[in-house]
Amino acid sequence: MLPLLGGVLSACGGGSGGSAADLSSSTKLTQAGDALTDSASTGSPATVVPEVLASQALPTSPPTASPSPAASSASSNTVSDDSTAALDATALKAIPLPTPDPGVLLMLVPDTQSMTDPRIAAWQDAASEEGVRLRAITDSQFLALGTGAKAFAGLILPDSLHTQASDTLIAAIRAYAQNQGQIMLVYDFGALLPNGFYPASGPSRLSDLAGVQYIRYAELLNQTTGLGPVRALRPTLRSLLVPPGKSLPYVAPGTLSTTAISTVNAASASARDTGLIGAAGITNNTALYLPVSRSDPGGAKGFDPQQFMALRSPQAGSAALSAAKPRPITINFGQAFTSSRLANVSQLSLNAPSSTKLLNATAADPVDAYSGYLLGNLVYPVYATSGAFGGSANPAQQVLADSPQFGLVAGLNPVGTGQVMFVNLPLTYLKGRTDALPMHGFLHYFARNVLKLPHLSAMPNGVAGMTFDWHLDSKAAQAPTLSLMSKNVFKDPGALFSIEMTAGPDTIAAGDQLGWNLKANYPAQWIMVTFDNDGHSVGSHGGWIHDFYGEQANDTNASSPTGGACGKPPALDNFLQCLVLNRQAVDSHVGRPARGYSAPQGNNPTWAMNWLEAQGVVATYFAGHTGLGVTRQYRDGALANPSLWVSPVTPQGFYATFEEFQAYNVPKTEVTQWYRDLIDFNIAQNTSRMVYAHPPGAQLWYDVLSGLFSYAKTQRDAGQLAWYPMTRMADFMSTRLQVTWTQTLNASTGVTLFSASHPVTLKEMVWRLPKSRYPNAPVLVSGAATIGLSDSSYWLVKAQPGKALSFSVKS
Repeated sequence: MLPLLGGVLSACGGGSGGSAADLSSSTKLTQAGDALTDSASTGSPATVVPEVLASQALPTSPPTASPSPAASSASSNTVSDDSTAALDATALKAIPLPTPDPGVLLMLVPDTQSMTDPRIAAWQDAASEEGVRLRAITDSQFLALGTGAKAFAGLILPDSLHTQASDTLIAAIRAYAQNQGQIMLVYDFGALLPNGFYPASGPSRLSDLAGVQYIRYAELLNQTTGLGPVRALRPTLRSLLVPPGKSLPYVAPGTLSTTAISTVNAASASARDTGLIGAAGITNNTALYLPVSRSDPGGAKGFDPQQFMALRSPQAGSAALSAAKPRPITINFGQAFTSSRLANVSQLSLNAPSSTKLLNATAADPVDAYSGYLLGNLVYPVYATSGAFGGSANPAQQVLADSPQFGLVAGLNPVGTGQVMFVNLPLTYLKGRTDALPMHGFLHYFARNVLKLPHLSAMPNGVAGMTFDWHLDSKAAQAPTLSLMSKNVFKDPGALFSIEMTAGPDTIAAGDQLGWNLKANYPAQWIMVTFDNDGHSVGSHGGWIHDFYGEQANDTNASSPTGGACGKPPALDNFLQCLVLNRQAVDSHVGRPARGYSAPQGNNPTWAMNWLEAQGVVATYFAGHTGLGVTRQYRDGALANPSLWVSPVTPQGFYATFEEFQAYNVPKTEVTQWYRDLIDFNIAQNTSRMVYAHPPGAQLWYDVLSGLFSYAKTQRDAGQLAWYPMTRMADFMSTRLQVTWTQTLNASTGVTLFSASHPVTLKEMVWRLPKSRYPNAPVLVSGAATIGLSDSSYWLVKAQPGKALSFSVKS
């Protein structure tokens, strides 16, 4: 039995669960004097990967038959264009138009579209978080702009919002592209005619802009949309904001899991297919498909990625962390069905990114796929494409990402004197279902690599960062926490963390007395007060009784009794009271209301998030949108809790915490390299990511933890990195939201004037201007700012205290 782990080491936020007995037997931990060691550090046991299972047998045809979404040839010939076709020159002149701004991205929406639609907000928020500005304009406004559209940075044709389009509109879009226009064409934009049907023949009317034939409904019918992995060269994924740990080497159907682990550990004791493709039973000759319809022309709604956010760690006391048995994970494939693999799909060669600060891609770079915690390679809805793209036959085209089963996923296609970045993914739908990383990543790439836009850094003072979130689940963490404190892990004033405690007396079930019992535990009180005094962001880790709350809380049971876990008659007893009790305990000992929060097992019911927001909590750990930086919580298709910023966890491949690494034999060298790679990624992309840990596992692998902090300090000392608690980032992002800024180009001189303002202060705001676009340093016009010259790729305009600022730069 491990003294360090004590009675229980429970799981939180996608972490590990299981009793100390489970852990001691499964990881073969041994104690040598005062030092704890593990077999993974002395031998080379195989990493054990989770076993992903389908919740139901997948059918071999669409679940239900539906009327054909295609128009007949007769009806399609008689369909009139929408209202934009009837607008004459006089009517177009009367339409109010946006003020020209070479830094603004336009996004096209139908004339009838409500501008308060949460899908529009999803794009606007993504653009804001990526440091650029986006404005939605209607079809009529776009037509009225004519060649004036070139006065803006580019045009986004979004998925989901604009599935129907007239021939008149498509012709105008094509003319814009051919005359220096820059377009981001996404998924099902314009998939249907104005009458809501697919064309009776041929692929998408925008196929020439995409560079491949797609939306091939007339040809493929039920096989129009596939569901499969999305892969790219690893450096390309990094330039698409996919951090180390959110991609894994691509595993082809029928390939054994020996290739699925990672670059360092290539061995596996499990001779079976892994991940979602394996769970669906896909072979080299079959593929997954999603049914399409007039209401869902891309079929994306047939598979719900929001279920990934709901994956729970096993509750303590189970045997789920036994390294002898892979952790079982069950996935609902929704309306997906299996069928034969298509023969006529685009055969592609992945290209290196044309511009990335991270590293120069080469032919030897590994091919990775988007991956998820516990899941391995993820699957995404994509249209099957056909036709050549890139390669020696089309060297001007650049493949960014592909689907091995379905063809082109993303690529750059020159059109006339303009360019189109085609993204064959339902970005809007994915963000609304808690997977915002693809939208942010492709928008980031379009703005930075394609358009080379100036942008407002999402980092305080423009310094990249890391967030380390400590979860104190139960009293089993008390001795490890004190040990780490004795090693001064928490004493560096330049390394401040988020730290949250589950404060109740129990952990697994009412009465087990395995909890911290903060109210009556002096060492626990001293720990929390010391952390707070040292400047760390101290908060609540959920709901009073860690495992019970993490396993049992759901979106509908806020008022349901807990059976005494969070109150006994005559006291109030319900799941909301679990949060109330925990917050009261933590706040009373820290002496002020906590502003940060993390949920046991990553379980954040909507009612809990609403309550936290009402209590003044500004920052939470989040199990959705994994791999993304600090963002706001889109779920169920809309923005929830606008004043609450979430920090999505970034996993290390299949796992995320020290306990999992130890239990499933992930090598120390691999984890150490991941931490370093993640720091390098954050610096290269001027971003920040969140990782988390529990003191017991961190104490066991103190050498890995120390190596992380040592490497981070080297980067801090060089001015390249800072540690940001979740609350620090939330406060900065809320302040940043209030910044307004514009760009005005003087066409005769080539000088662009930037004007920025804030109702309180612009302090800590930094504009980054690419030197590849602006060879001359910016010049301060008014206000207070310094011009940073040391960055090799960007001019840095660092605002000083003041409400207004203007500067100019010549291209």
